Amino acid sequence: MEVSEMEMKQVYEALEKVENGADLIAAIKGEINTLNNEAKKHRTAGEQSATKLKSILEAIGLADGDDVVDKAKGLKTTLDQFAQGGKKPDEVAKQITDLTAQVGKVTKQLAEMTETAKAEKTKRLDGMKMAKAVELLTKGNAASPQNMAKLLEGSIVVKDDESLAYTGTDGKEISLEDGVNGWLKENSWAVKANGAGGGGSNGGGSGSDDPFLSGFNS
Repeated sequence: MEVSEMEMKQVYEALEKVENGADLIAAIKGEINTLNNEAKKHRTAGEQSATKLKSILEAIGLADGDDVVDKAKGLKTTLDQFAQGGKKPDEVAKQITDLTAQVGKVTKQLAEMTETAKAEKTKRLDGMKMAKAVELLTKGNAASPQNMAKLLEGSIVVKDDESLAYTGTDGKEISLEDGVNGWLKENSWAVKANGAGGGGSNGGGSGSDDPFLSGFNS
């Protein structure tokens, strides 16, 4: 039963009136002081233990709560399984780290391979566009088909099935052959003077009558 300060004061007053009362009072106060110190020590130890426990729980990823004991038991079971398998937790952690590094390396390699494949496909399709444009321009009797093809490159599109089409100024897609022939008709200066070609120009005449050269001299 806890004794209040008022009750203790009354006890001290009563003891002062008896023989050796002062010694008894000193002994009682000493005992009370000892008990208080013990209580403080246990309280401090309890606070330190609580702080340490909280730090441990946070370190292993467990939050303090009603189910923390069950979670700790689950962790103990996992550690026991590691031990039974002949591997320590730190060994398993290293394996996971190594595996993560390998996955990262493979992912990087895959990205590089994908980028390389994409670049190679773009290069191949660009080459296919230019080759077909040069073929049609040559067939249309264009002057310098290689250079003319570069002028048409932006209008040539590659469809999903890798077939080629031509986008006119109106934004509509037509066959590449019709597109090249139409372009030659609209740009007669790009057609050689010694053949009809896609531009429909008449042959003959001197070099000064060449529509291709006239296009640069006009």
